[in-house]
Amino acid sequence: MLALLPALALPAAAEPAAPESATALPQAPAAGPYLRLGGGLDWPDASVIRDGDGCAAIQPPALFGCGAGDDGRSLAARGSFQQTPVLEAGLGYRFSPWLRAEALLSWRPQLDYSGQSNFIGAGTDQPVSAAASSLAGFGVAYVDLPRLAGVQPFLGAGLGVARNRLRSVTYSFPLISAGATTSTPEGSSSDLAWLLTAGVSVPLSERLSLDVAYRFTDLGTLTSPSGDAEVVRPTRIPSRRTIPIASTSTDLQTQGLQVGLRYAF
Repeated sequence: MLALLPALALPAAAEPAAPESATALPQAPAAGPYLRLGGGLDWPDASVIRDGDGCAAIQPPALFGCGAGDDGRSLAARGSFQQTPVLEAGLGYRFSPWLRAEALLSWRPQLDYSGQSNFIGAGTDQPVSAAASSLAGFGVAYVDLPRLAGVQPFLGAGLGVARNRLRSVTYSFPLISAGATTSTPEGSSSDLAWLLTAGVSVPLSERLSLDVAYRFTDLGTLTSPSGDAEVVRPTRIPSRRTIPIASTSTDLQTQGLQVGLRYAF
């Protein structure tokens, strides 16, 4: 009878090593709501203040009228609003990895206007100053493009309504006398507004991202209503009087850079 050989403990076969995993691809954003808060700086385009009811208005009369100024151009005030801060908040929803939409509220609290008018016989230096503000609400649709170098480009377009306030516009005439001014009434108006935007989104965490975008915004018109304009002529008696005038208006378009944080719930 053959002796039983002791069982030899053979080493277990080594399991094949798992292949090194490739760098994980970024996951597609999940559908769901998000909140975005941000701000930026806008540079308004050139603005011309014209007669709002037509240059031929007579009851009350147009401020500028239909003639030409001493410089040969139509009577008006030409200048621009200065750069202004923008504050905004958006509540949105992502429908797919490439499509999202949001309700956007944007506020421009301080718009300072500086320009020159060209009334006849008042000299070449006729400074014009004013202040304004704008609160606008938009519905905005965004298309998120494929990721590039860790960031996600996007394009967007929006349509909404702007509530614009134009404080008194002051026309100064230093050639007539120091302190000679004409000031129009304050006014508020609502108008159609729209925007176009393009930017990139930088992921900071699974839910938080940083948006940096260029934006063109058309906020409609700023209007001073028909009413009494105050005329100040220090060298005359009386030095102050009021005259009825028709409305004036100017377009408000801006280009700017916005930065915001977007948090997906």
